[in-house]
Amino acid sequence: MLNRISRRPFANYAGRDIWLFQIEGERMSAAVTNFGGILQSLFVRDARGETLDVVLGYDTLAEYIADGTFFGAMIGPIADRMDGGRCVLAGKQVELPKNAGPDSMHSGPRGFHRQIWDWEELPDGISFSRRFSDGELGFPGSLGVRLNYRLNGDALRLEYAARSDTETALSFTNHSYFNLDGARGDCRSHVLKLSASQYAETRRQTDPIATGRLLDAAGTPLDFRSGRAVGDAAARAEFPEIRAAGGVDHYFACDGEGFRTMATLASPASGLTLTCSSDAPGLLVYTGNGLDGVAGKGGKIYGRHWGVCLETGRFPNAVNFPGRREGVLLQPGEAYESATEFAFSAE
Repeated sequence: MLNRISRRPFANYAGRDIWLFQIEGERMSAAVTNFGGILQSLFVRDARGETLDVVLGYDTLAEYIADGTFFGAMIGPIADRMDGGRCVLAGKQVELPKNAGPDSMHSGPRGFHRQIWDWEELPDGISFSRRFSDGELGFPGSLGVRLNYRLNGDALRLEYAARSDTETALSFTNHSYFNLDGARGDCRSHVLKLSASQYAETRRQTDPIATGRLLDAAGTPLDFRSGRAVGDAAARAEFPEIRAAGGVDHYFACDGEGFRTMATLASPASGLTLTCSSDAPGLLVYTGNGLDGVAGKGGKIYGRHWGVCLETGRFPNAVNFPGRREGVLLQPGEAYESATEFAFSAE
């Protein structure tokens, strides 16, 4: 499918041109930038035919640079928290800066979300790519990465690919905060349904981090298999892991294999439903627990639980668990490939 692709200057940063690319399809449009591979906006039509921007973000690059929320960013090489910012790869100790209490979050300040990406137009979207030299991101080896944003009908498709010349660990994701009411209010009434019977156990009262164990979701506020309101789960402070995170901030191992539906998020107010599909083993659900008076696009103020992240990817902190390392390791000559699709419908 051929989409209309255009670009306009977003800013100049570190002597490089930063562009905002507009991808316009028949039924939806997206804006992405080559700083951080960020999804800046995503416009879809609700049940009344009104066009809504369903992702949180900023109007200027300066706000993204100063941002601590990772709005819309491409995340890697390793998503989520790494215990102590440390791991061993290719026989070498990796030490990343700590930017989440005692841990490294989303590969620290040199992660993909802070990189300027090369770009090229596709018939249906935009492709971002970079080759990183040995140690440039804090990891051993030379790494080539590609991210494609494609629009197809009512769906936005993200395609990830990478190769390394040295053993490394990879788990990419996108950190968009979805609000199916166009950020007119919080997401407590949004209904989330997951095809997941297990979630990753976390420890610590603050800065929770995965322990490597999976726990059964049945009988807990983290059982979304039949669908439940985001606000209902996020408010269950009597559940220790929700209390520690201030809401839902948990990885779910999704049932089945291959490219499949993992989650649906629906708004009773707008009538919009988002269906998230991926070939990843699971996804991390974050209910915007840390948002607190953030000034976003168009002067809107984003409060707590104003967005829901559906971060498809591999098991968090897996590189530090002998039983899970193989799930995130990439060896020389191997290809890392993954795809995630966000599809929208209105009733």
